Amino acid sequence: MSKLKEIIDWLTWVEEAANRLYERAAVVFQDDHDVAMLLKQLASDEKLHHELMLKAGEALSGMGEFATIVSLDTETRRKVEKPFAELSGKLEAGVLSREELLNYLITLEFSELNHIFLYIMDSLKEVSSRHFSSAALNVEQHKERICSFVSGRPGSESLISRVGQLPSVLKRNILIVDDVEVNLNLLKAVLEGEGLIEGAKNGDEALRKVETQPFSAIVADVDMPVMNGIEFYKRAVQRHPQLKDRFVFITGDPGPERVHFFQDNKLRFLTKPAPISEIRRTVREVMHVCH
Repeated sequence: MSKLKEIIDWLTWVEEAANRLYERAAVVFQDDHDVAMLLKQLASDEKLHHELMLKAGEALSGMGEFATIVSLDTETRRKVEKPFAELSGKLEAGVLSREELLNYLITLEFSELNHIFLYIMDSLKEVSSRHFSSAALNVEQHKERICSFVSGRPGSESLISRVGQLPSVLKRNILIVDDVEVNLNLLKAVLEGEGLIEGAKNGDEALRKVETQPFSAIVADVDMPVMNGIEFYKRAVQRHPQLKDRFVFITGDPGPERVHFFQDNKLRFLTKPAPISEIRRTVREVMHVCH
């Protein structure tokens, strides 16, 4: 068996096990509506991940020998599988508290498992981009469900602190949207080093980009052809609610109606010309929002 096939087979088992485990937990916590709904959503995500792994196995079988630079070691398997076994045992014994459950979810969903999953997806996305290129976006959304759930709830400070101390599965992406090429390039230069930067010249182009990859910050002009920044914001958030707090608007026309829109939606905005330090500080703030 090739090393890559071994990793895929293991991940297929893990994702199926996670799906079943979260479904069981949803039944156990059925009287806690919010927790049960979160578990059902996570179970659905894991089902998708399992299907992706099955497709990865099918793709690998048609590729012949495929060289990989990593192999699956016992320590990694044990580190991922141990919390699964512990959570399963506590569910079976009926001794799992809500806080313990959330701690296990954070342990599982911010572990090496996601890094390995993304390694496989990245290895195979050229074989079938339709199946594998959006996997990173789904993983980040999967994490955001937990982040959103724990944020702002009484007694959740320690959980949020744990999330903040864990490394991101993905390098942080920044999307800059401006129809003036000089401004687009200037913003890229200002934010160089803050993350991986993508550019778009209008809201329509930007909307296509948020459909295929996650962004930790979106810096957008307002007045643009084809689709303006506010319309882009509305459509992006309608499709991906987790993006709501990721926007920073930069406008040369801070009129009352526009400012009211920003304030009503609790959006960060800067007025042109904005100081370099203020742009960087504001973008860093939205990149580290746990919502």
